[in-house]
Amino acid sequence: MKFRRKRDKSISTIDITPLVDVVFLLLIFFMLSLGSPLKISEVNLPESSSGSALSKQAITVIISPETILIDGKDSEQDALTMLPTDQDIIVLAYRDIPYFRVIQVLDVLRSSEHERISLATKPVKD
Repeated sequence: MKFRRKRDKSISTIDITPLVDVVFLLLIFFMLSLGSPLKISEVNLPESSSGSALSKQAITVIISPETILIDGKDSEQDALTMLPTDQDIIVLAYRDIPYFRVIQVLDVLRSSEHERISLATKPVKD
């Protein structure tokens, strides 16, 4: 004797409302955290009461608001990698330059094997 089972034709559903809530919260979080611009704080370069005089044979790198000057010649940041590694490099920066720009120049010099890098400071007035 064959018994037939009655199949339940109702389809079970999964409630995805909590999942949608979590997704919207994550979306709002990422929109708020990525939407704010990166704030760059400007740091005045230090003054020094002691130090040594600049070497005459050192390469001077001046960081200005518009460009980078290498020994007085207008240059791109990529030109820093081509400087000779056996000479001293003195980095001077304008006081109103954002500090991250100075760090970028120092990183480029360090990544190209320069070890003798100096930051020039202004003497303290008594």
